Amino acid sequence: MILRTAGLVSGSLGLAPRDQLGNMVYSTRSQAEDYVLAGQRMALLCAWNGKQEVSFEGRRLVVDDDTWLVVPHGAANVRVRGNEQIQALTILFRAGMPEEVLGSLITSEDRLLENGEIEEDTLPFLPNLQIHDRSVTPVLLFICRHREAGIEDPLWYEEQLTFLLERMLTRHRHVIARLHSMPVRRAATRREIFRRVSLATDFIHSNYEKPLMLGDMARAAYLSRHHFLRLFKHVHDVTPHEYLQRKRTSVAARLLRGSQLAVEDVVRQVGFDSRSTLFRAMRRFHGVTPRECRQTSRTLMSMGMAMAEA
Repeated sequence: MILRTAGLVSGSLGLAPRDQLGNMVYSTRSQAEDYVLAGQRMALLCAWNGKQEVSFEGRRLVVDDDTWLVVPHGAANVRVRGNEQIQALTILFRAGMPEEVLGSLITSEDRLLENGEIEEDTLPFLPNLQIHDRSVTPVLLFICRHREAGIEDPLWYEEQLTFLLERMLTRHRHVIARLHSMPVRRAATRREIFRRVSLATDFIHSNYEKPLMLGDMARAAYLSRHHFLRLFKHVHDVTPHEYLQRKRTSVAARLLRGSQLAVEDVVRQVGFDSRSTLFRAMRRFHGVTPRECRQTSRTLMSMGMAMAEA
């Protein structure tokens, strides 16, 4: 069995058990669930309204509303935990499908982020957290909605996952283009810079609620503070501190819109050191105060209820 579950709420597989070597789409709404990915199949994980903790190759990454993750191959332990029900989606591509779909599309340029020697049969998807965008995310949501609706057609999933892989490759090419803009001559050096900064970015997304300092983030990238600060700005165009504050503000905005938590509780949960810091960050990145953010959510909810009653 490629996918095993042992949780308080069981999910449902996208395909019948007899087709366990085919594509599998696992969708669950749960407060607590644990499962294991095993074997050599590429997996993609995402979560909404909470977190999935993914442990593999000695790393711990947290997938939440802002991110999705590819696990290229090998074993991974997944842990879903939340105060409310979390929508978790895990896609297991059938063996060989990513290579088949992208075989004629992948160029040597697409493989530039691979470590070491470039192999013709390797895929360019690295095991780092990816930010949701308008390219890949709509496809993930579309697949998730249909999985929730009980779609069981293997051919339908094959078509959607093919489209998803193509979108993922397009996104990867945008990363390559950004990497080329770095003022570094050697391609190998650019790859290593990106790899190390990506480790720090994963660290920020997985630990934002903790009191992180520049030294903590630099250690995650195996760099000195000075070099880390300079290289992080090359890759993301912002300082590590600003990136961290943006992440915290994004989570705070979701909590304010989607829960009844007091502002003080939101401050603690996302890692800000005070209410005033949250207020400044909300103004800077969202253009609203916490109170305005919550009121906007209530207004939209009231409009939705009025439309439903009409």
